[in-house]
Amino acid sequence: MKRKSMKKVLAAILAASMLVMAGCGSGTGQTGTAEKAESDTTDTAASDSTGGYSEDEIITLKLFCDEVWWPYTDWSGRIPDIVTEKFGIKFEVTVPTDVNQLNMMIASGDLGDLVCSGKFTRLCDNNICYTLDELAEKYQTSLDIHSVMRFVNTADDGKLYTLMAGYSPDSVMEEWEKSVYEQAGVAIRTDIYEELGSPELKNLDDFTNLLQQVKDNYPDIVPFAYNYSFTNDYIKIMTGATVNEDGFVDVDGKAVPFIMDPNLADYYKIMNDWYRKGFMTDENFAWTGTEDEELMLSGKLFAHSCNANTADMDNAKLEQAGLDFRCKTIIDMTTTQPGAHWISTNVGWRGLFIPKSCSDPERVLAFVKWIWSEEGQRLLLWGEEGKDWEWSEDKSYPIMNYNFESPDSAAGMKYWGWMYHDGKNNVLPGVGNEGDTYKARVALKEICEVNPVLGMLRMGADSNEQVIMDNLKDLYMNESTNIITAPSEEECSKRYQNMLQTARDMGADQLTEWANQKYVEKKSEYDKIKNNKE
Repeated sequence: MKRKSMKKVLAAILAASMLVMAGCGSGTGQTGTAEKAESDTTDTAASDSTGGYSEDEIITLKLFCDEVWWPYTDWSGRIPDIVTEKFGIKFEVTVPTDVNQLNMMIASGDLGDLVCSGKFTRLCDNNICYTLDELAEKYQTSLDIHSVMRFVNTADDGKLYTLMAGYSPDSVMEEWEKSVYEQAGVAIRTDIYEELGSPELKNLDDFTNLLQQVKDNYPDIVPFAYNYSFTNDYIKIMTGATVNEDGFVDVDGKAVPFIMDPNLADYYKIMNDWYRKGFMTDENFAWTGTEDEELMLSGKLFAHSCNANTADMDNAKLEQAGLDFRCKTIIDMTTTQPGAHWISTNVGWRGLFIPKSCSDPERVLAFVKWIWSEEGQRLLLWGEEGKDWEWSEDKSYPIMNYNFESPDSAAGMKYWGWMYHDGKNNVLPGVGNEGDTYKARVALKEICEVNPVLGMLRMGADSNEQVIMDNLKDLYMNESTNIITAPSEEECSKRYQNMLQTARDMGADQLTEWANQKYVEKKSEYDKIKNNKE
């Protein structure tokens, strides 16, 4: 999955009970999955705090979760209680009312005691947050961070402020071979699909034909919609186009702004064709949240493009609502569509930052180190071993005793673990799930190319480069609708070319020049260490 400005965030949300992998915590490689599973709970990050705090020793700290969708606003339940006993801390949780609240907090100088946010360049500032190394030195503790994790998380000032959730080095992903990547998907109604004869779906032509059958046979049903936050990533992947709405893509070995990806031409052509055939509604382009999900739950939608776990999420809600139809995820087309491909530029999408306003940096650092550990991730994500989950026979994945897609909020499982996960622990629960999510992600992994260096081309929060990128993002969002809704294929192509020219006028070429100076240097450094085991 990737982090896509505020929009992407919103979806990685309800759109997904998520999953993927990374080597933080102990920061060491594995000699085998079963061995690693046995030894993970002994790492230094987990053992620094022994717990056993009395009631009068427990302190309450302020935690800001910089996600408007964050589902837990109260630090309570069986899992948080275990953390409180271990570290002697409780959290007063604040969730923002809008995307600008963090900036207001920064301006005030009071960010509380711990910040969970994806705004890497904004918070990687030694005037705002502590660096991890300075705190580790002050409190005489080791960080034990994997060399690749340290590299991809180092800020432009050469300092380390956090580890971003959702990324693991290649060596870790390879050792946990059942790990997959979070990414997009399309869910379709099984009842209508079966009534139409369950036609083969091997490519986009097959899917287009299916949507036409839906339109012809079910006039009250909208054939296709895409989610606001995931902005139709699955169809982009099927055309080989970037799923990014900011940042850079590799085109012939050169880092170029996302909007200049030449494969977007095919994506727009297909979407314009679907729009002109009446497969989509004009309202889709004005949505700002989960309207596609609501349309599905109302029985008025056949297919929606969102996350790979969307069908599982839909089905839980359809069952709860007492509706008599279910959804399934399109899987086969992922690996059989000619040209289907995606590049994961992910280096993580949110991190835990310790601000200078923190009242107890030592205890917060111990807590953060524990969250990075295997023990911490598994407790916060999965729950208690023996009660909420058990290891598979080969200890390569957990067997869950509850529906991971719909965790017990009263117990406080899963979502606190979303503050940090390494990209494997959040996806491994899906291995034992007989739903579509894991199968869909396995298929997506088969057509994925990993290039974290592109994700490291971060621009300063107030830099000229960031201004250009922000303008390109706005251009892309505004013109995408204009291009897709063009009255003809010729006009669609014309509008697309006009967008590219406007992007150049806004400084896209200048941004390419800036990015490649960094890309060449960082790619060389990354290639030297990318296979490191620790």
